[in-house]
This record gives sequence, structure tokens and C-alpha cells, in this order.
Amino acid sequence: MVFNKSKFAPLDPDEVLADSVSNLSVRIGHEGKLEQPLKRFYSVLFLFLVAGGIFYLLFKAVFLEVKGGEAFFLASQENRFLVRDLLPARGIIYDRKGAVIAENSPSFGLVFDRGEFFKKRQDPTFLFRNLSSLLGKPPDFLGGAATLLNLSPDNLLPRVIVAEDLSLEQTVYLISHPEEFPGMQIFEGYKRLYQNSYANAHLVGFVGKVSEDELKRNDRLRYEDSIGKNGLEAFYDDILRGQSGRKIVEVDSLGRETRYRLTEETKEGAALLLNIDADLQRVAYDTLERYTGLSKGASVVALDPRDGSLLALVSFPGFDINKFGRELSQKEFESILSNPLKPLFNRAVGGEFPSGSTIKPLVAAAALEEKIIDPQKKIYDAGFIEIPNPYKPAEKSVFVDWRKHGWINFYDALALSANVYFYMIGGGYEEQKGLGVEKIKYYSDLFGLGKKLGVDIFGEKPGFIPDANSKKVTEPQDPIWRVGDTYNLSIGQGGVLVTPLQMVSLTATIANGGTLYQPQIVREIHDKDGNTLRKFSPQVIREKVVGKENLGEVIKGMRQVVTHGTAGRLADLPVSAAAKTGTAQVGKNQLPHAWVTAFAPVENPEIALAVMVEHAGEGATVAVPITRDILQWYFENRPEATKN
Repeated sequence: MVFNKSKFAPLDPDEVLADSVSNLSVRIGHEGKLEQPLKRFYSVLFLFLVAGGIFYLLFKAVFLEVKGGEAFFLASQENRFLVRDLLPARGIIYDRKGAVIAENSPSFGLVFDRGEFFKKRQDPTFLFRNLSSLLGKPPDFLGGAATLLNLSPDNLLPRVIVAEDLSLEQTVYLISHPEEFPGMQIFEGYKRLYQNSYANAHLVGFVGKVSEDELKRNDRLRYEDSIGKNGLEAFYDDILRGQSGRKIVEVDSLGRETRYRLTEETKEGAALLLNIDADLQRVAYDTLERYTGLSKGASVVALDPRDGSLLALVSFPGFDINKFGRELSQKEFESILSNPLKPLFNRAVGGEFPSGSTIKPLVAAAALEEKIIDPQKKIYDAGFIEIPNPYKPAEKSVFVDWRKHGWINFYDALALSANVYFYMIGGGYEEQKGLGVEKIKYYSDLFGLGKKLGVDIFGEKPGFIPDANSKKVTEPQDPIWRVGDTYNLSIGQGGVLVTPLQMVSLTATIANGGTLYQPQIVREIHDKDGNTLRKFSPQVIREKVVGKENLGEVIKGMRQVVTHGTAGRLADLPVSAAAKTGTAQVGKNQLPHAWVTAFAPVENPEIALAVMVEHAGEGATVAVPITRDILQWYFENRPEATKN
């Protein structure tokens, strides 16, 4: 078979076969090899391409090294190292005996960096699915962050805290799988732990995430910071917060952290040593809960009459401050807001209530100081008094007492809380001269009513003592001040508003002989080593409010409130006590507020107490048993307390 030779074929088939056969022979040697030399054109083209490639690589290397070397070096360093802020531990809060009320526990949190996320152009669905699985939360838990992602990154917070108090397992997984959580960064900090959370809710307060407004007001704050939101945590936030530190974290090519070095240590916040007795605080709260059954709002404030130190500051009901700012769900938060008892409301310093008869010791002291009445003079109490209507003489206005008392003197009037007696010495009646509205207002001001006392906690309200001028504003339909208005003022009604803090302060001023102190919660500020940075000395607002002799007469009357009056249940205490009950009317079809103010021991007062239960009925029936139980515990469990 003969093959036709093509003009494009360089070899004939027979030549190939011949060479193949000859190549099998070892004797032929190199003569059997198949050879075809390359043409010159292809050789030159190959050399040119190789030379061009080498030249391009050299040019690119020089360009990258000389022109962009510094920029690429910095970029590589940024990829290898991360600067992480370290949040400081907040200062610890102690009670007067050194018992811990608020402390810290190390914690990790997760913050979303919006800029980093958008830079990487990641899928939000992918991120939220992984976060939901990691945190054990439903997808709608991250709805707020999802909304942020769908909006323009220019008008929103650059960093958003997604989770706090991560478990060790969650933290390890985040560190080892950064590719699953684009834009997410771990931050290190502390979570706050509170003792007796409900009892201390309004006193200590809680910490929470910093808001956008707070960031604008304070350029030292960062998105990861937690700050005090109310109570002592808020009032002393600058002292408790401390100073942040920084560390540099090295990461590998996959974004996993390998090692770090500390560049700036954190500085722990200063500690607070309180005047508060934590056990007394707890007992007061538990006693309110036991007597009210979580059905009434109430408060207890205890104060040392000798220097104005606050021993207890309780508002009831409280709430779990260990959950606030960290673990509280939206549903739980809404249930607290919708609670008709308003658990977030600090009644002790911010609640303004009619005082009822607890104001009578003030009126009594003012009457003695102004020589309106002699303590031994007896006035007949028929259970009511009548005054003619100046515009219609045939008509009379009747002001009633809670019962007919007959002939009573100054001490009887306090012991039995006789309204008629105080109508007369307050507003005057027939031959009996009265103080008048101006004098009652004047002495109310001396005792600290109608104004803030300056306690070291936010939310204090001033209360209100009405007078002729204020009535023109509050009652424009009936702007004229009449003697009947003075009668109501004399027994703590008719627009009188006071706070429980003011009432215990008034009682303490009577007990100590006439010195009005500024109430003080914090006693000292310490550094982390226990060194005293600041000590708060007693602050006197006013001395000799009323003469000591006249206050002594008032104390005799308040002692008789216990021995044979409306607070007789306090008579079996282990110390002598003095008190005044109050039943404050608050409108139609509502039960009155129940009040008691008391101090003990009478001979050398160590504690003054104000108890108020909203819409509970008579003070003698409701508030006195609460007062008795609290004082009973105090004098049985405090070795320094004077015993009879």
C-alpha cells in the first residue's frame, strides 16, 4: 500500500516506519532517531515572549516595592493586628458594715461593626442565621440589627452591641470561626452583680448600654461602655466607671486570634462605702411585701437623726436589677411598664403624697414657738367645728374630726391625732388664735418641706405646701384663700404634698433637737486598695429650726402617741419610741394613704423612720405594724443599738 505524499507533510509514512524499525536495533545507535530542526522565526518569537515576561515581572516588583511598598506594608499590619479596647471593672458598692451590695464578674460581649461589614459586602441573612444559632435566640431577636443593615450606613451608629455576657463556649467558637460572623467583634468587660436585687432596685439602680445621646454628651464614652442608668449607679457614674485600657491582638490569615500584648491597663472605678445598712434594707422590703402582698405601693426610709445618714431607702415594689440592661426581654420590660404599681417609680424620694396627720408635730412645734398655745391648755373637741359662710351667714362650713375627743390638751391632741385641736391652733377659732397660712408655710420651709433636701440620688422631688398665692394658680376658678383652706393645711390636706424622705427628715429634726441635716447615702469613696479618696461629713441645712425646749414638748406628745395613742403597737418594742400616725385622704372612692413616722430611743435617738403605704387605709392599722416589725428587728440585731 502506497501513501500519497502531501505537500504539507514533512515526512512520508514509509520513512516513519523505516525509522521506527531502525530504532529497535541497538547496533544502529543514534542514526535511528527522528529529528526535525525548528525554524528561526519560532525561536526568536519564543525568546521575545520569555524576555517580555521577565521584564514585566521585574517592573511590577519594582513598582510594588518602591511606589506602593509602604501602603501595602501598613495594610498587611492592619490585617495582622487588631486594637481592642478593654473595659474597666466598675467600683464595688459596700454597705456601712462592708457587706458587698454591687460587684463585678468578667464577661465577653459581641459588637457589630457596620463599616467593617459593608466593606466586606457580606450577606446579612448568612450572618443572622449564624448568630441566631450561636446565641440560641430566635431570628426576630436580631431584628433591630437587621433593620440597621438594610439602611444606609452613613446615618446610623457605626457600632451596635448585639450580645453581652457570652458563655465560654460561645466566645471560643466566635474566636475560632471568624469567617462565619463578618463584621462581628468580641469585646471584654464585666457584668454587674447585685445583692438583694429587688430591695436595692431604686437605691443602687442598674447599668445599661450607652445611648446615642449619651455618646454625644460625653466624648469619653464608647459604644461598648455601660453606664449607670439610675440610682447610685447613675449619680456616681463618673466615679464608679473607671478608665478603659487597650491591647493589640495578632490574627492569622483566617482572622483567628493567636496572641496579644497589653498596651494600656484598665483602671478600676472607685468603690462606694454607704451609710445604708443592707440587712435593714432587706428587712424593710420583705416586711412591706409581707404586709401588702404585692398589692400596694409603699416605701420605707430610715435615717440617723444624729448626722443625717440614710440607713435604708426602700421603694416598693422593686424589680430585678440583675436583669435590667442585660437580659431583660421586651416582653418582660413591657410587663413592668404596664404594672399599675409602677415598679420603676422611686416613691421614697420622688413620690409626692398628702402627708395627713404626720404634719401635726410641725404645726404643734410652730404653735409653741409662736406662743399660740400653752401645752397645758385644754380645748373642747366636739368632733367638729363650724364656721359661717362670709357670703351666706345662714350657711355654715363644717370641719369634722375622726371622733369626739372632749377636753384635750396639747399632748392629748398629738396622741389621739385630734383634728379639731389643730384646726384651732392652725387657723384659729373664736377666742383661740391660729398660726395662719403664712406662718405654717414659713415653718414648713424651715423643716425642709416644699423643697429638695439635696440627697445624693437622682429623682428627688420638692413636694408642695400651698398658700394664698399658689391657690390663685392651682385653683383659678376659686382663687381666694379662706380659713377653711388653713384648716386643711393644718392637718396635712388641701393640696399638701410631701415625700417620704422629707417626712423622715422632719421627724429626725424634731428628735435631735432642731438640726435639719442633708440626707446622705454615701459615706466614703475608696480606691481599689481601700484607701479613702473622699469622706462625706454631715451637712447641716439649718440649725435651731425651733427652740429645743419647745421640741421637747412635741416629743412628749409623740411619746404619748405610743403609750396611749394611735401607735400603741409600738409600746412593746425593746426601746422607748415616739411616733405620729397619719391617714391621708386622696379623693373620692379611694382608700387613704397610711403613714407613720417614728424615732427611737426617745432618750437618745438613733433611728428615725417613715413608712407610707398607698391606698391602704388608716396609718394606725396598716403602717404601725410594719414600723413595729422593722424597729423590732433593728434593735434586736444591732449590738450598737441602745437597749432598755
